[in-house]
Amino acid sequence: MKNVLLATTALVFSAGFAAAEVTVTGSANMGFKYNEAGLGYADGKDAAGWYEIDMDVTGTMEADSGLTFGANIELDSDYAALTDRQSLADVYECYLVEGFSDECAVGSNETLSASVFVSGSFGTITVGAIDPIAEDYGLQDIGFDGIGIDDIAEDAGYIGEADIRWDYATGDFTFGVSMHTIYEDYGLGIGYDQGAFNAALTYDHFEGGSDDVNTTSLLLGYEANGFAGHIYVTDATDNGTSYGIYGSYVTGPWLFEAAYAKADDDSITAPGVDAYGIGAKYDLGGGAKLAGGLGSVDSDMVADLGVTFSF
Repeated sequence: MKNVLLATTALVFSAGFAAAEVTVTGSANMGFKYNEAGLGYADGKDAAGWYEIDMDVTGTMEADSGLTFGANIELDSDYAALTDRQSLADVYECYLVEGFSDECAVGSNETLSASVFVSGSFGTITVGAIDPIAEDYGLQDIGFDGIGIDDIAEDAGYIGEADIRWDYATGDFTFGVSMHTIYEDYGLGIGYDQGAFNAALTYDHFEGGSDDVNTTSLLLGYEANGFAGHIYVTDATDNGTSYGIYGSYVTGPWLFEAAYAKADDDSITAPGVDAYGIGAKYDLGGGAKLAGGLGSVDSDMVADLGVTFSF
């Protein structure tokens, strides 16, 4: 799971109806990354700059029946979009063969996705480009953008896709069901949050060709008196098990954190690979933080340093 700040403020515009509004929220980060094994987005370089921008535009209206209808558009972009460098001649030649196709454009990591939802006493039903239930839970990474410890913890799990999901909350419990109406992937999840203690259990079914993969994941967390921590375990048919643990402590404007993960499964090249690291974040106020992490992933040194903020 990526370590990004959730947006906490919104710009509200009049949509022409008393019970309708449009909100714009977002988060972003910028800094530098290092990976001894090489950064996949930086042409073999082991150190390079990085940025990421996530923008959400959500419009909602309340019907006379009490139901709330809405639509959401997400615009995401990151540094990898700049590294798919092509000469003008290459782009021109591509257009001659492919026509004005997206395949010829630079910036393949710039994405636009959308969804539509309806909410009521039954919960919320969403249709569109959405995350499956199991994607809501995972190991917290460290650093301003994440140094990859969470990827090792989540390695054994194989999560399918979704284009429709139902979410419902009652008391301390949340329930969710997601599925893809074309690919026949589906998932179930239940969460519990009692303040200091929280837990989640998810099940995901993926169908790809002749392979059916069933993944079960468990997340246990605790937070009190400045301390926070959670344990994550995931197991999939034919993939084995992977797991991780994360802990943090807050004192004044500082947050100190550490994480460890290990994968003992058949889905990776070298079963038994592990990862660990430490990090710190400094609260700059107003939703901005200076953050960095240092660690090891499969015996390769990794690090990052940068700022994150929301708007």
